[in-house]
Amino acid sequence: MREALKNAHPLVQLSALVLIGFVSLFIFLGAVMIPFVFSGTGIGFLSNPGSVSDPNDSAVLVLKLMQIMQALGLFVIPYLVYRSIHKQDNPYALVSINGRLGMILVFSLTIVSALPMINFLAEWNSGLTLPESMSGLYDWIRGMEADAEALIRIFLSMDSVDDLIFNLILIAFIPAVAEEVFFRGTMQPLILKVVKNYHVAIWITAFLFSFFHMQFLGFVPRMILGAVFGYAAHWSGTLLLPMVGHLINNGLAVLITWYIGIDAIEESVETIGANEGDALFAVLSSTVLIAGLTAIYFTSQRLKRKAPETEVSEA
Repeated sequence: MREALKNAHPLVQLSALVLIGFVSLFIFLGAVMIPFVFSGTGIGFLSNPGSVSDPNDSAVLVLKLMQIMQALGLFVIPYLVYRSIHKQDNPYALVSINGRLGMILVFSLTIVSALPMINFLAEWNSGLTLPESMSGLYDWIRGMEADAEALIRIFLSMDSVDDLIFNLILIAFIPAVAEEVFFRGTMQPLILKVVKNYHVAIWITAFLFSFFHMQFLGFVPRMILGAVFGYAAHWSGTLLLPMVGHLINNGLAVLITWYIGIDAIEESVETIGANEGDALFAVLSSTVLIAGLTAIYFTSQRLKRKAPETEVSEA
């Protein structure tokens, strides 16, 4: 079966890996929910997670555990299967630091600097509307966004440093690793084998990455972030850069929420770049992002000239 999957068309492989991910997800979710069902807690809230309002409710714990199981089942397991059948022809190493410390530092600073641009695009994206004939779809999207926002706020409710650390693991570290090994480490290489052009593969993957999150009022900035992570992976030859970038992006959201909660910073920091009069920040942020990616590209080219061809593959 392993050889059959390895020799199958890349899109067939991707479809099979997605199916494996969903099967793993259901198994892991079942393992989490069964104890709550038999304890009498119940799982009725799953039909409307946005209705959960108390951060201390046991339902929040279930939802957080489900987030972890989703990351493991839907993303990590398919990646492990993919790696097992593509040991020799995978264009991106999982973690490769040799000669890339400068890239990691530059990319980290680039992602931090990109926050105003991302916020600006998020504000612009949230203001987009659909034609009157699609009002039903627009209302559905708005409802989903409201539920997702309410759930995120519950997840980000933190009363102690322990809560902060847990949220950094749940919202920043786990998604950074799990989502990047699947989207940039599994999906992008397989799509690349089909389209033969890494720019096209990166943007298709970024589109699917954003679509998966099912938060359409933030679709554009998330897709651009996905493309940034895709270029970082392809040019550096390792998933370490996009994982670090993803970690920083999500971790900043958690840390900013924490510091706002303890009155250490103003709420306006959370939306810097989207506030009135912040247009210059957004422009400068975009400039730094482009400069950072350009630096990574030229550094990768220099690294390729020095290292063996197999160290950083152009695929």
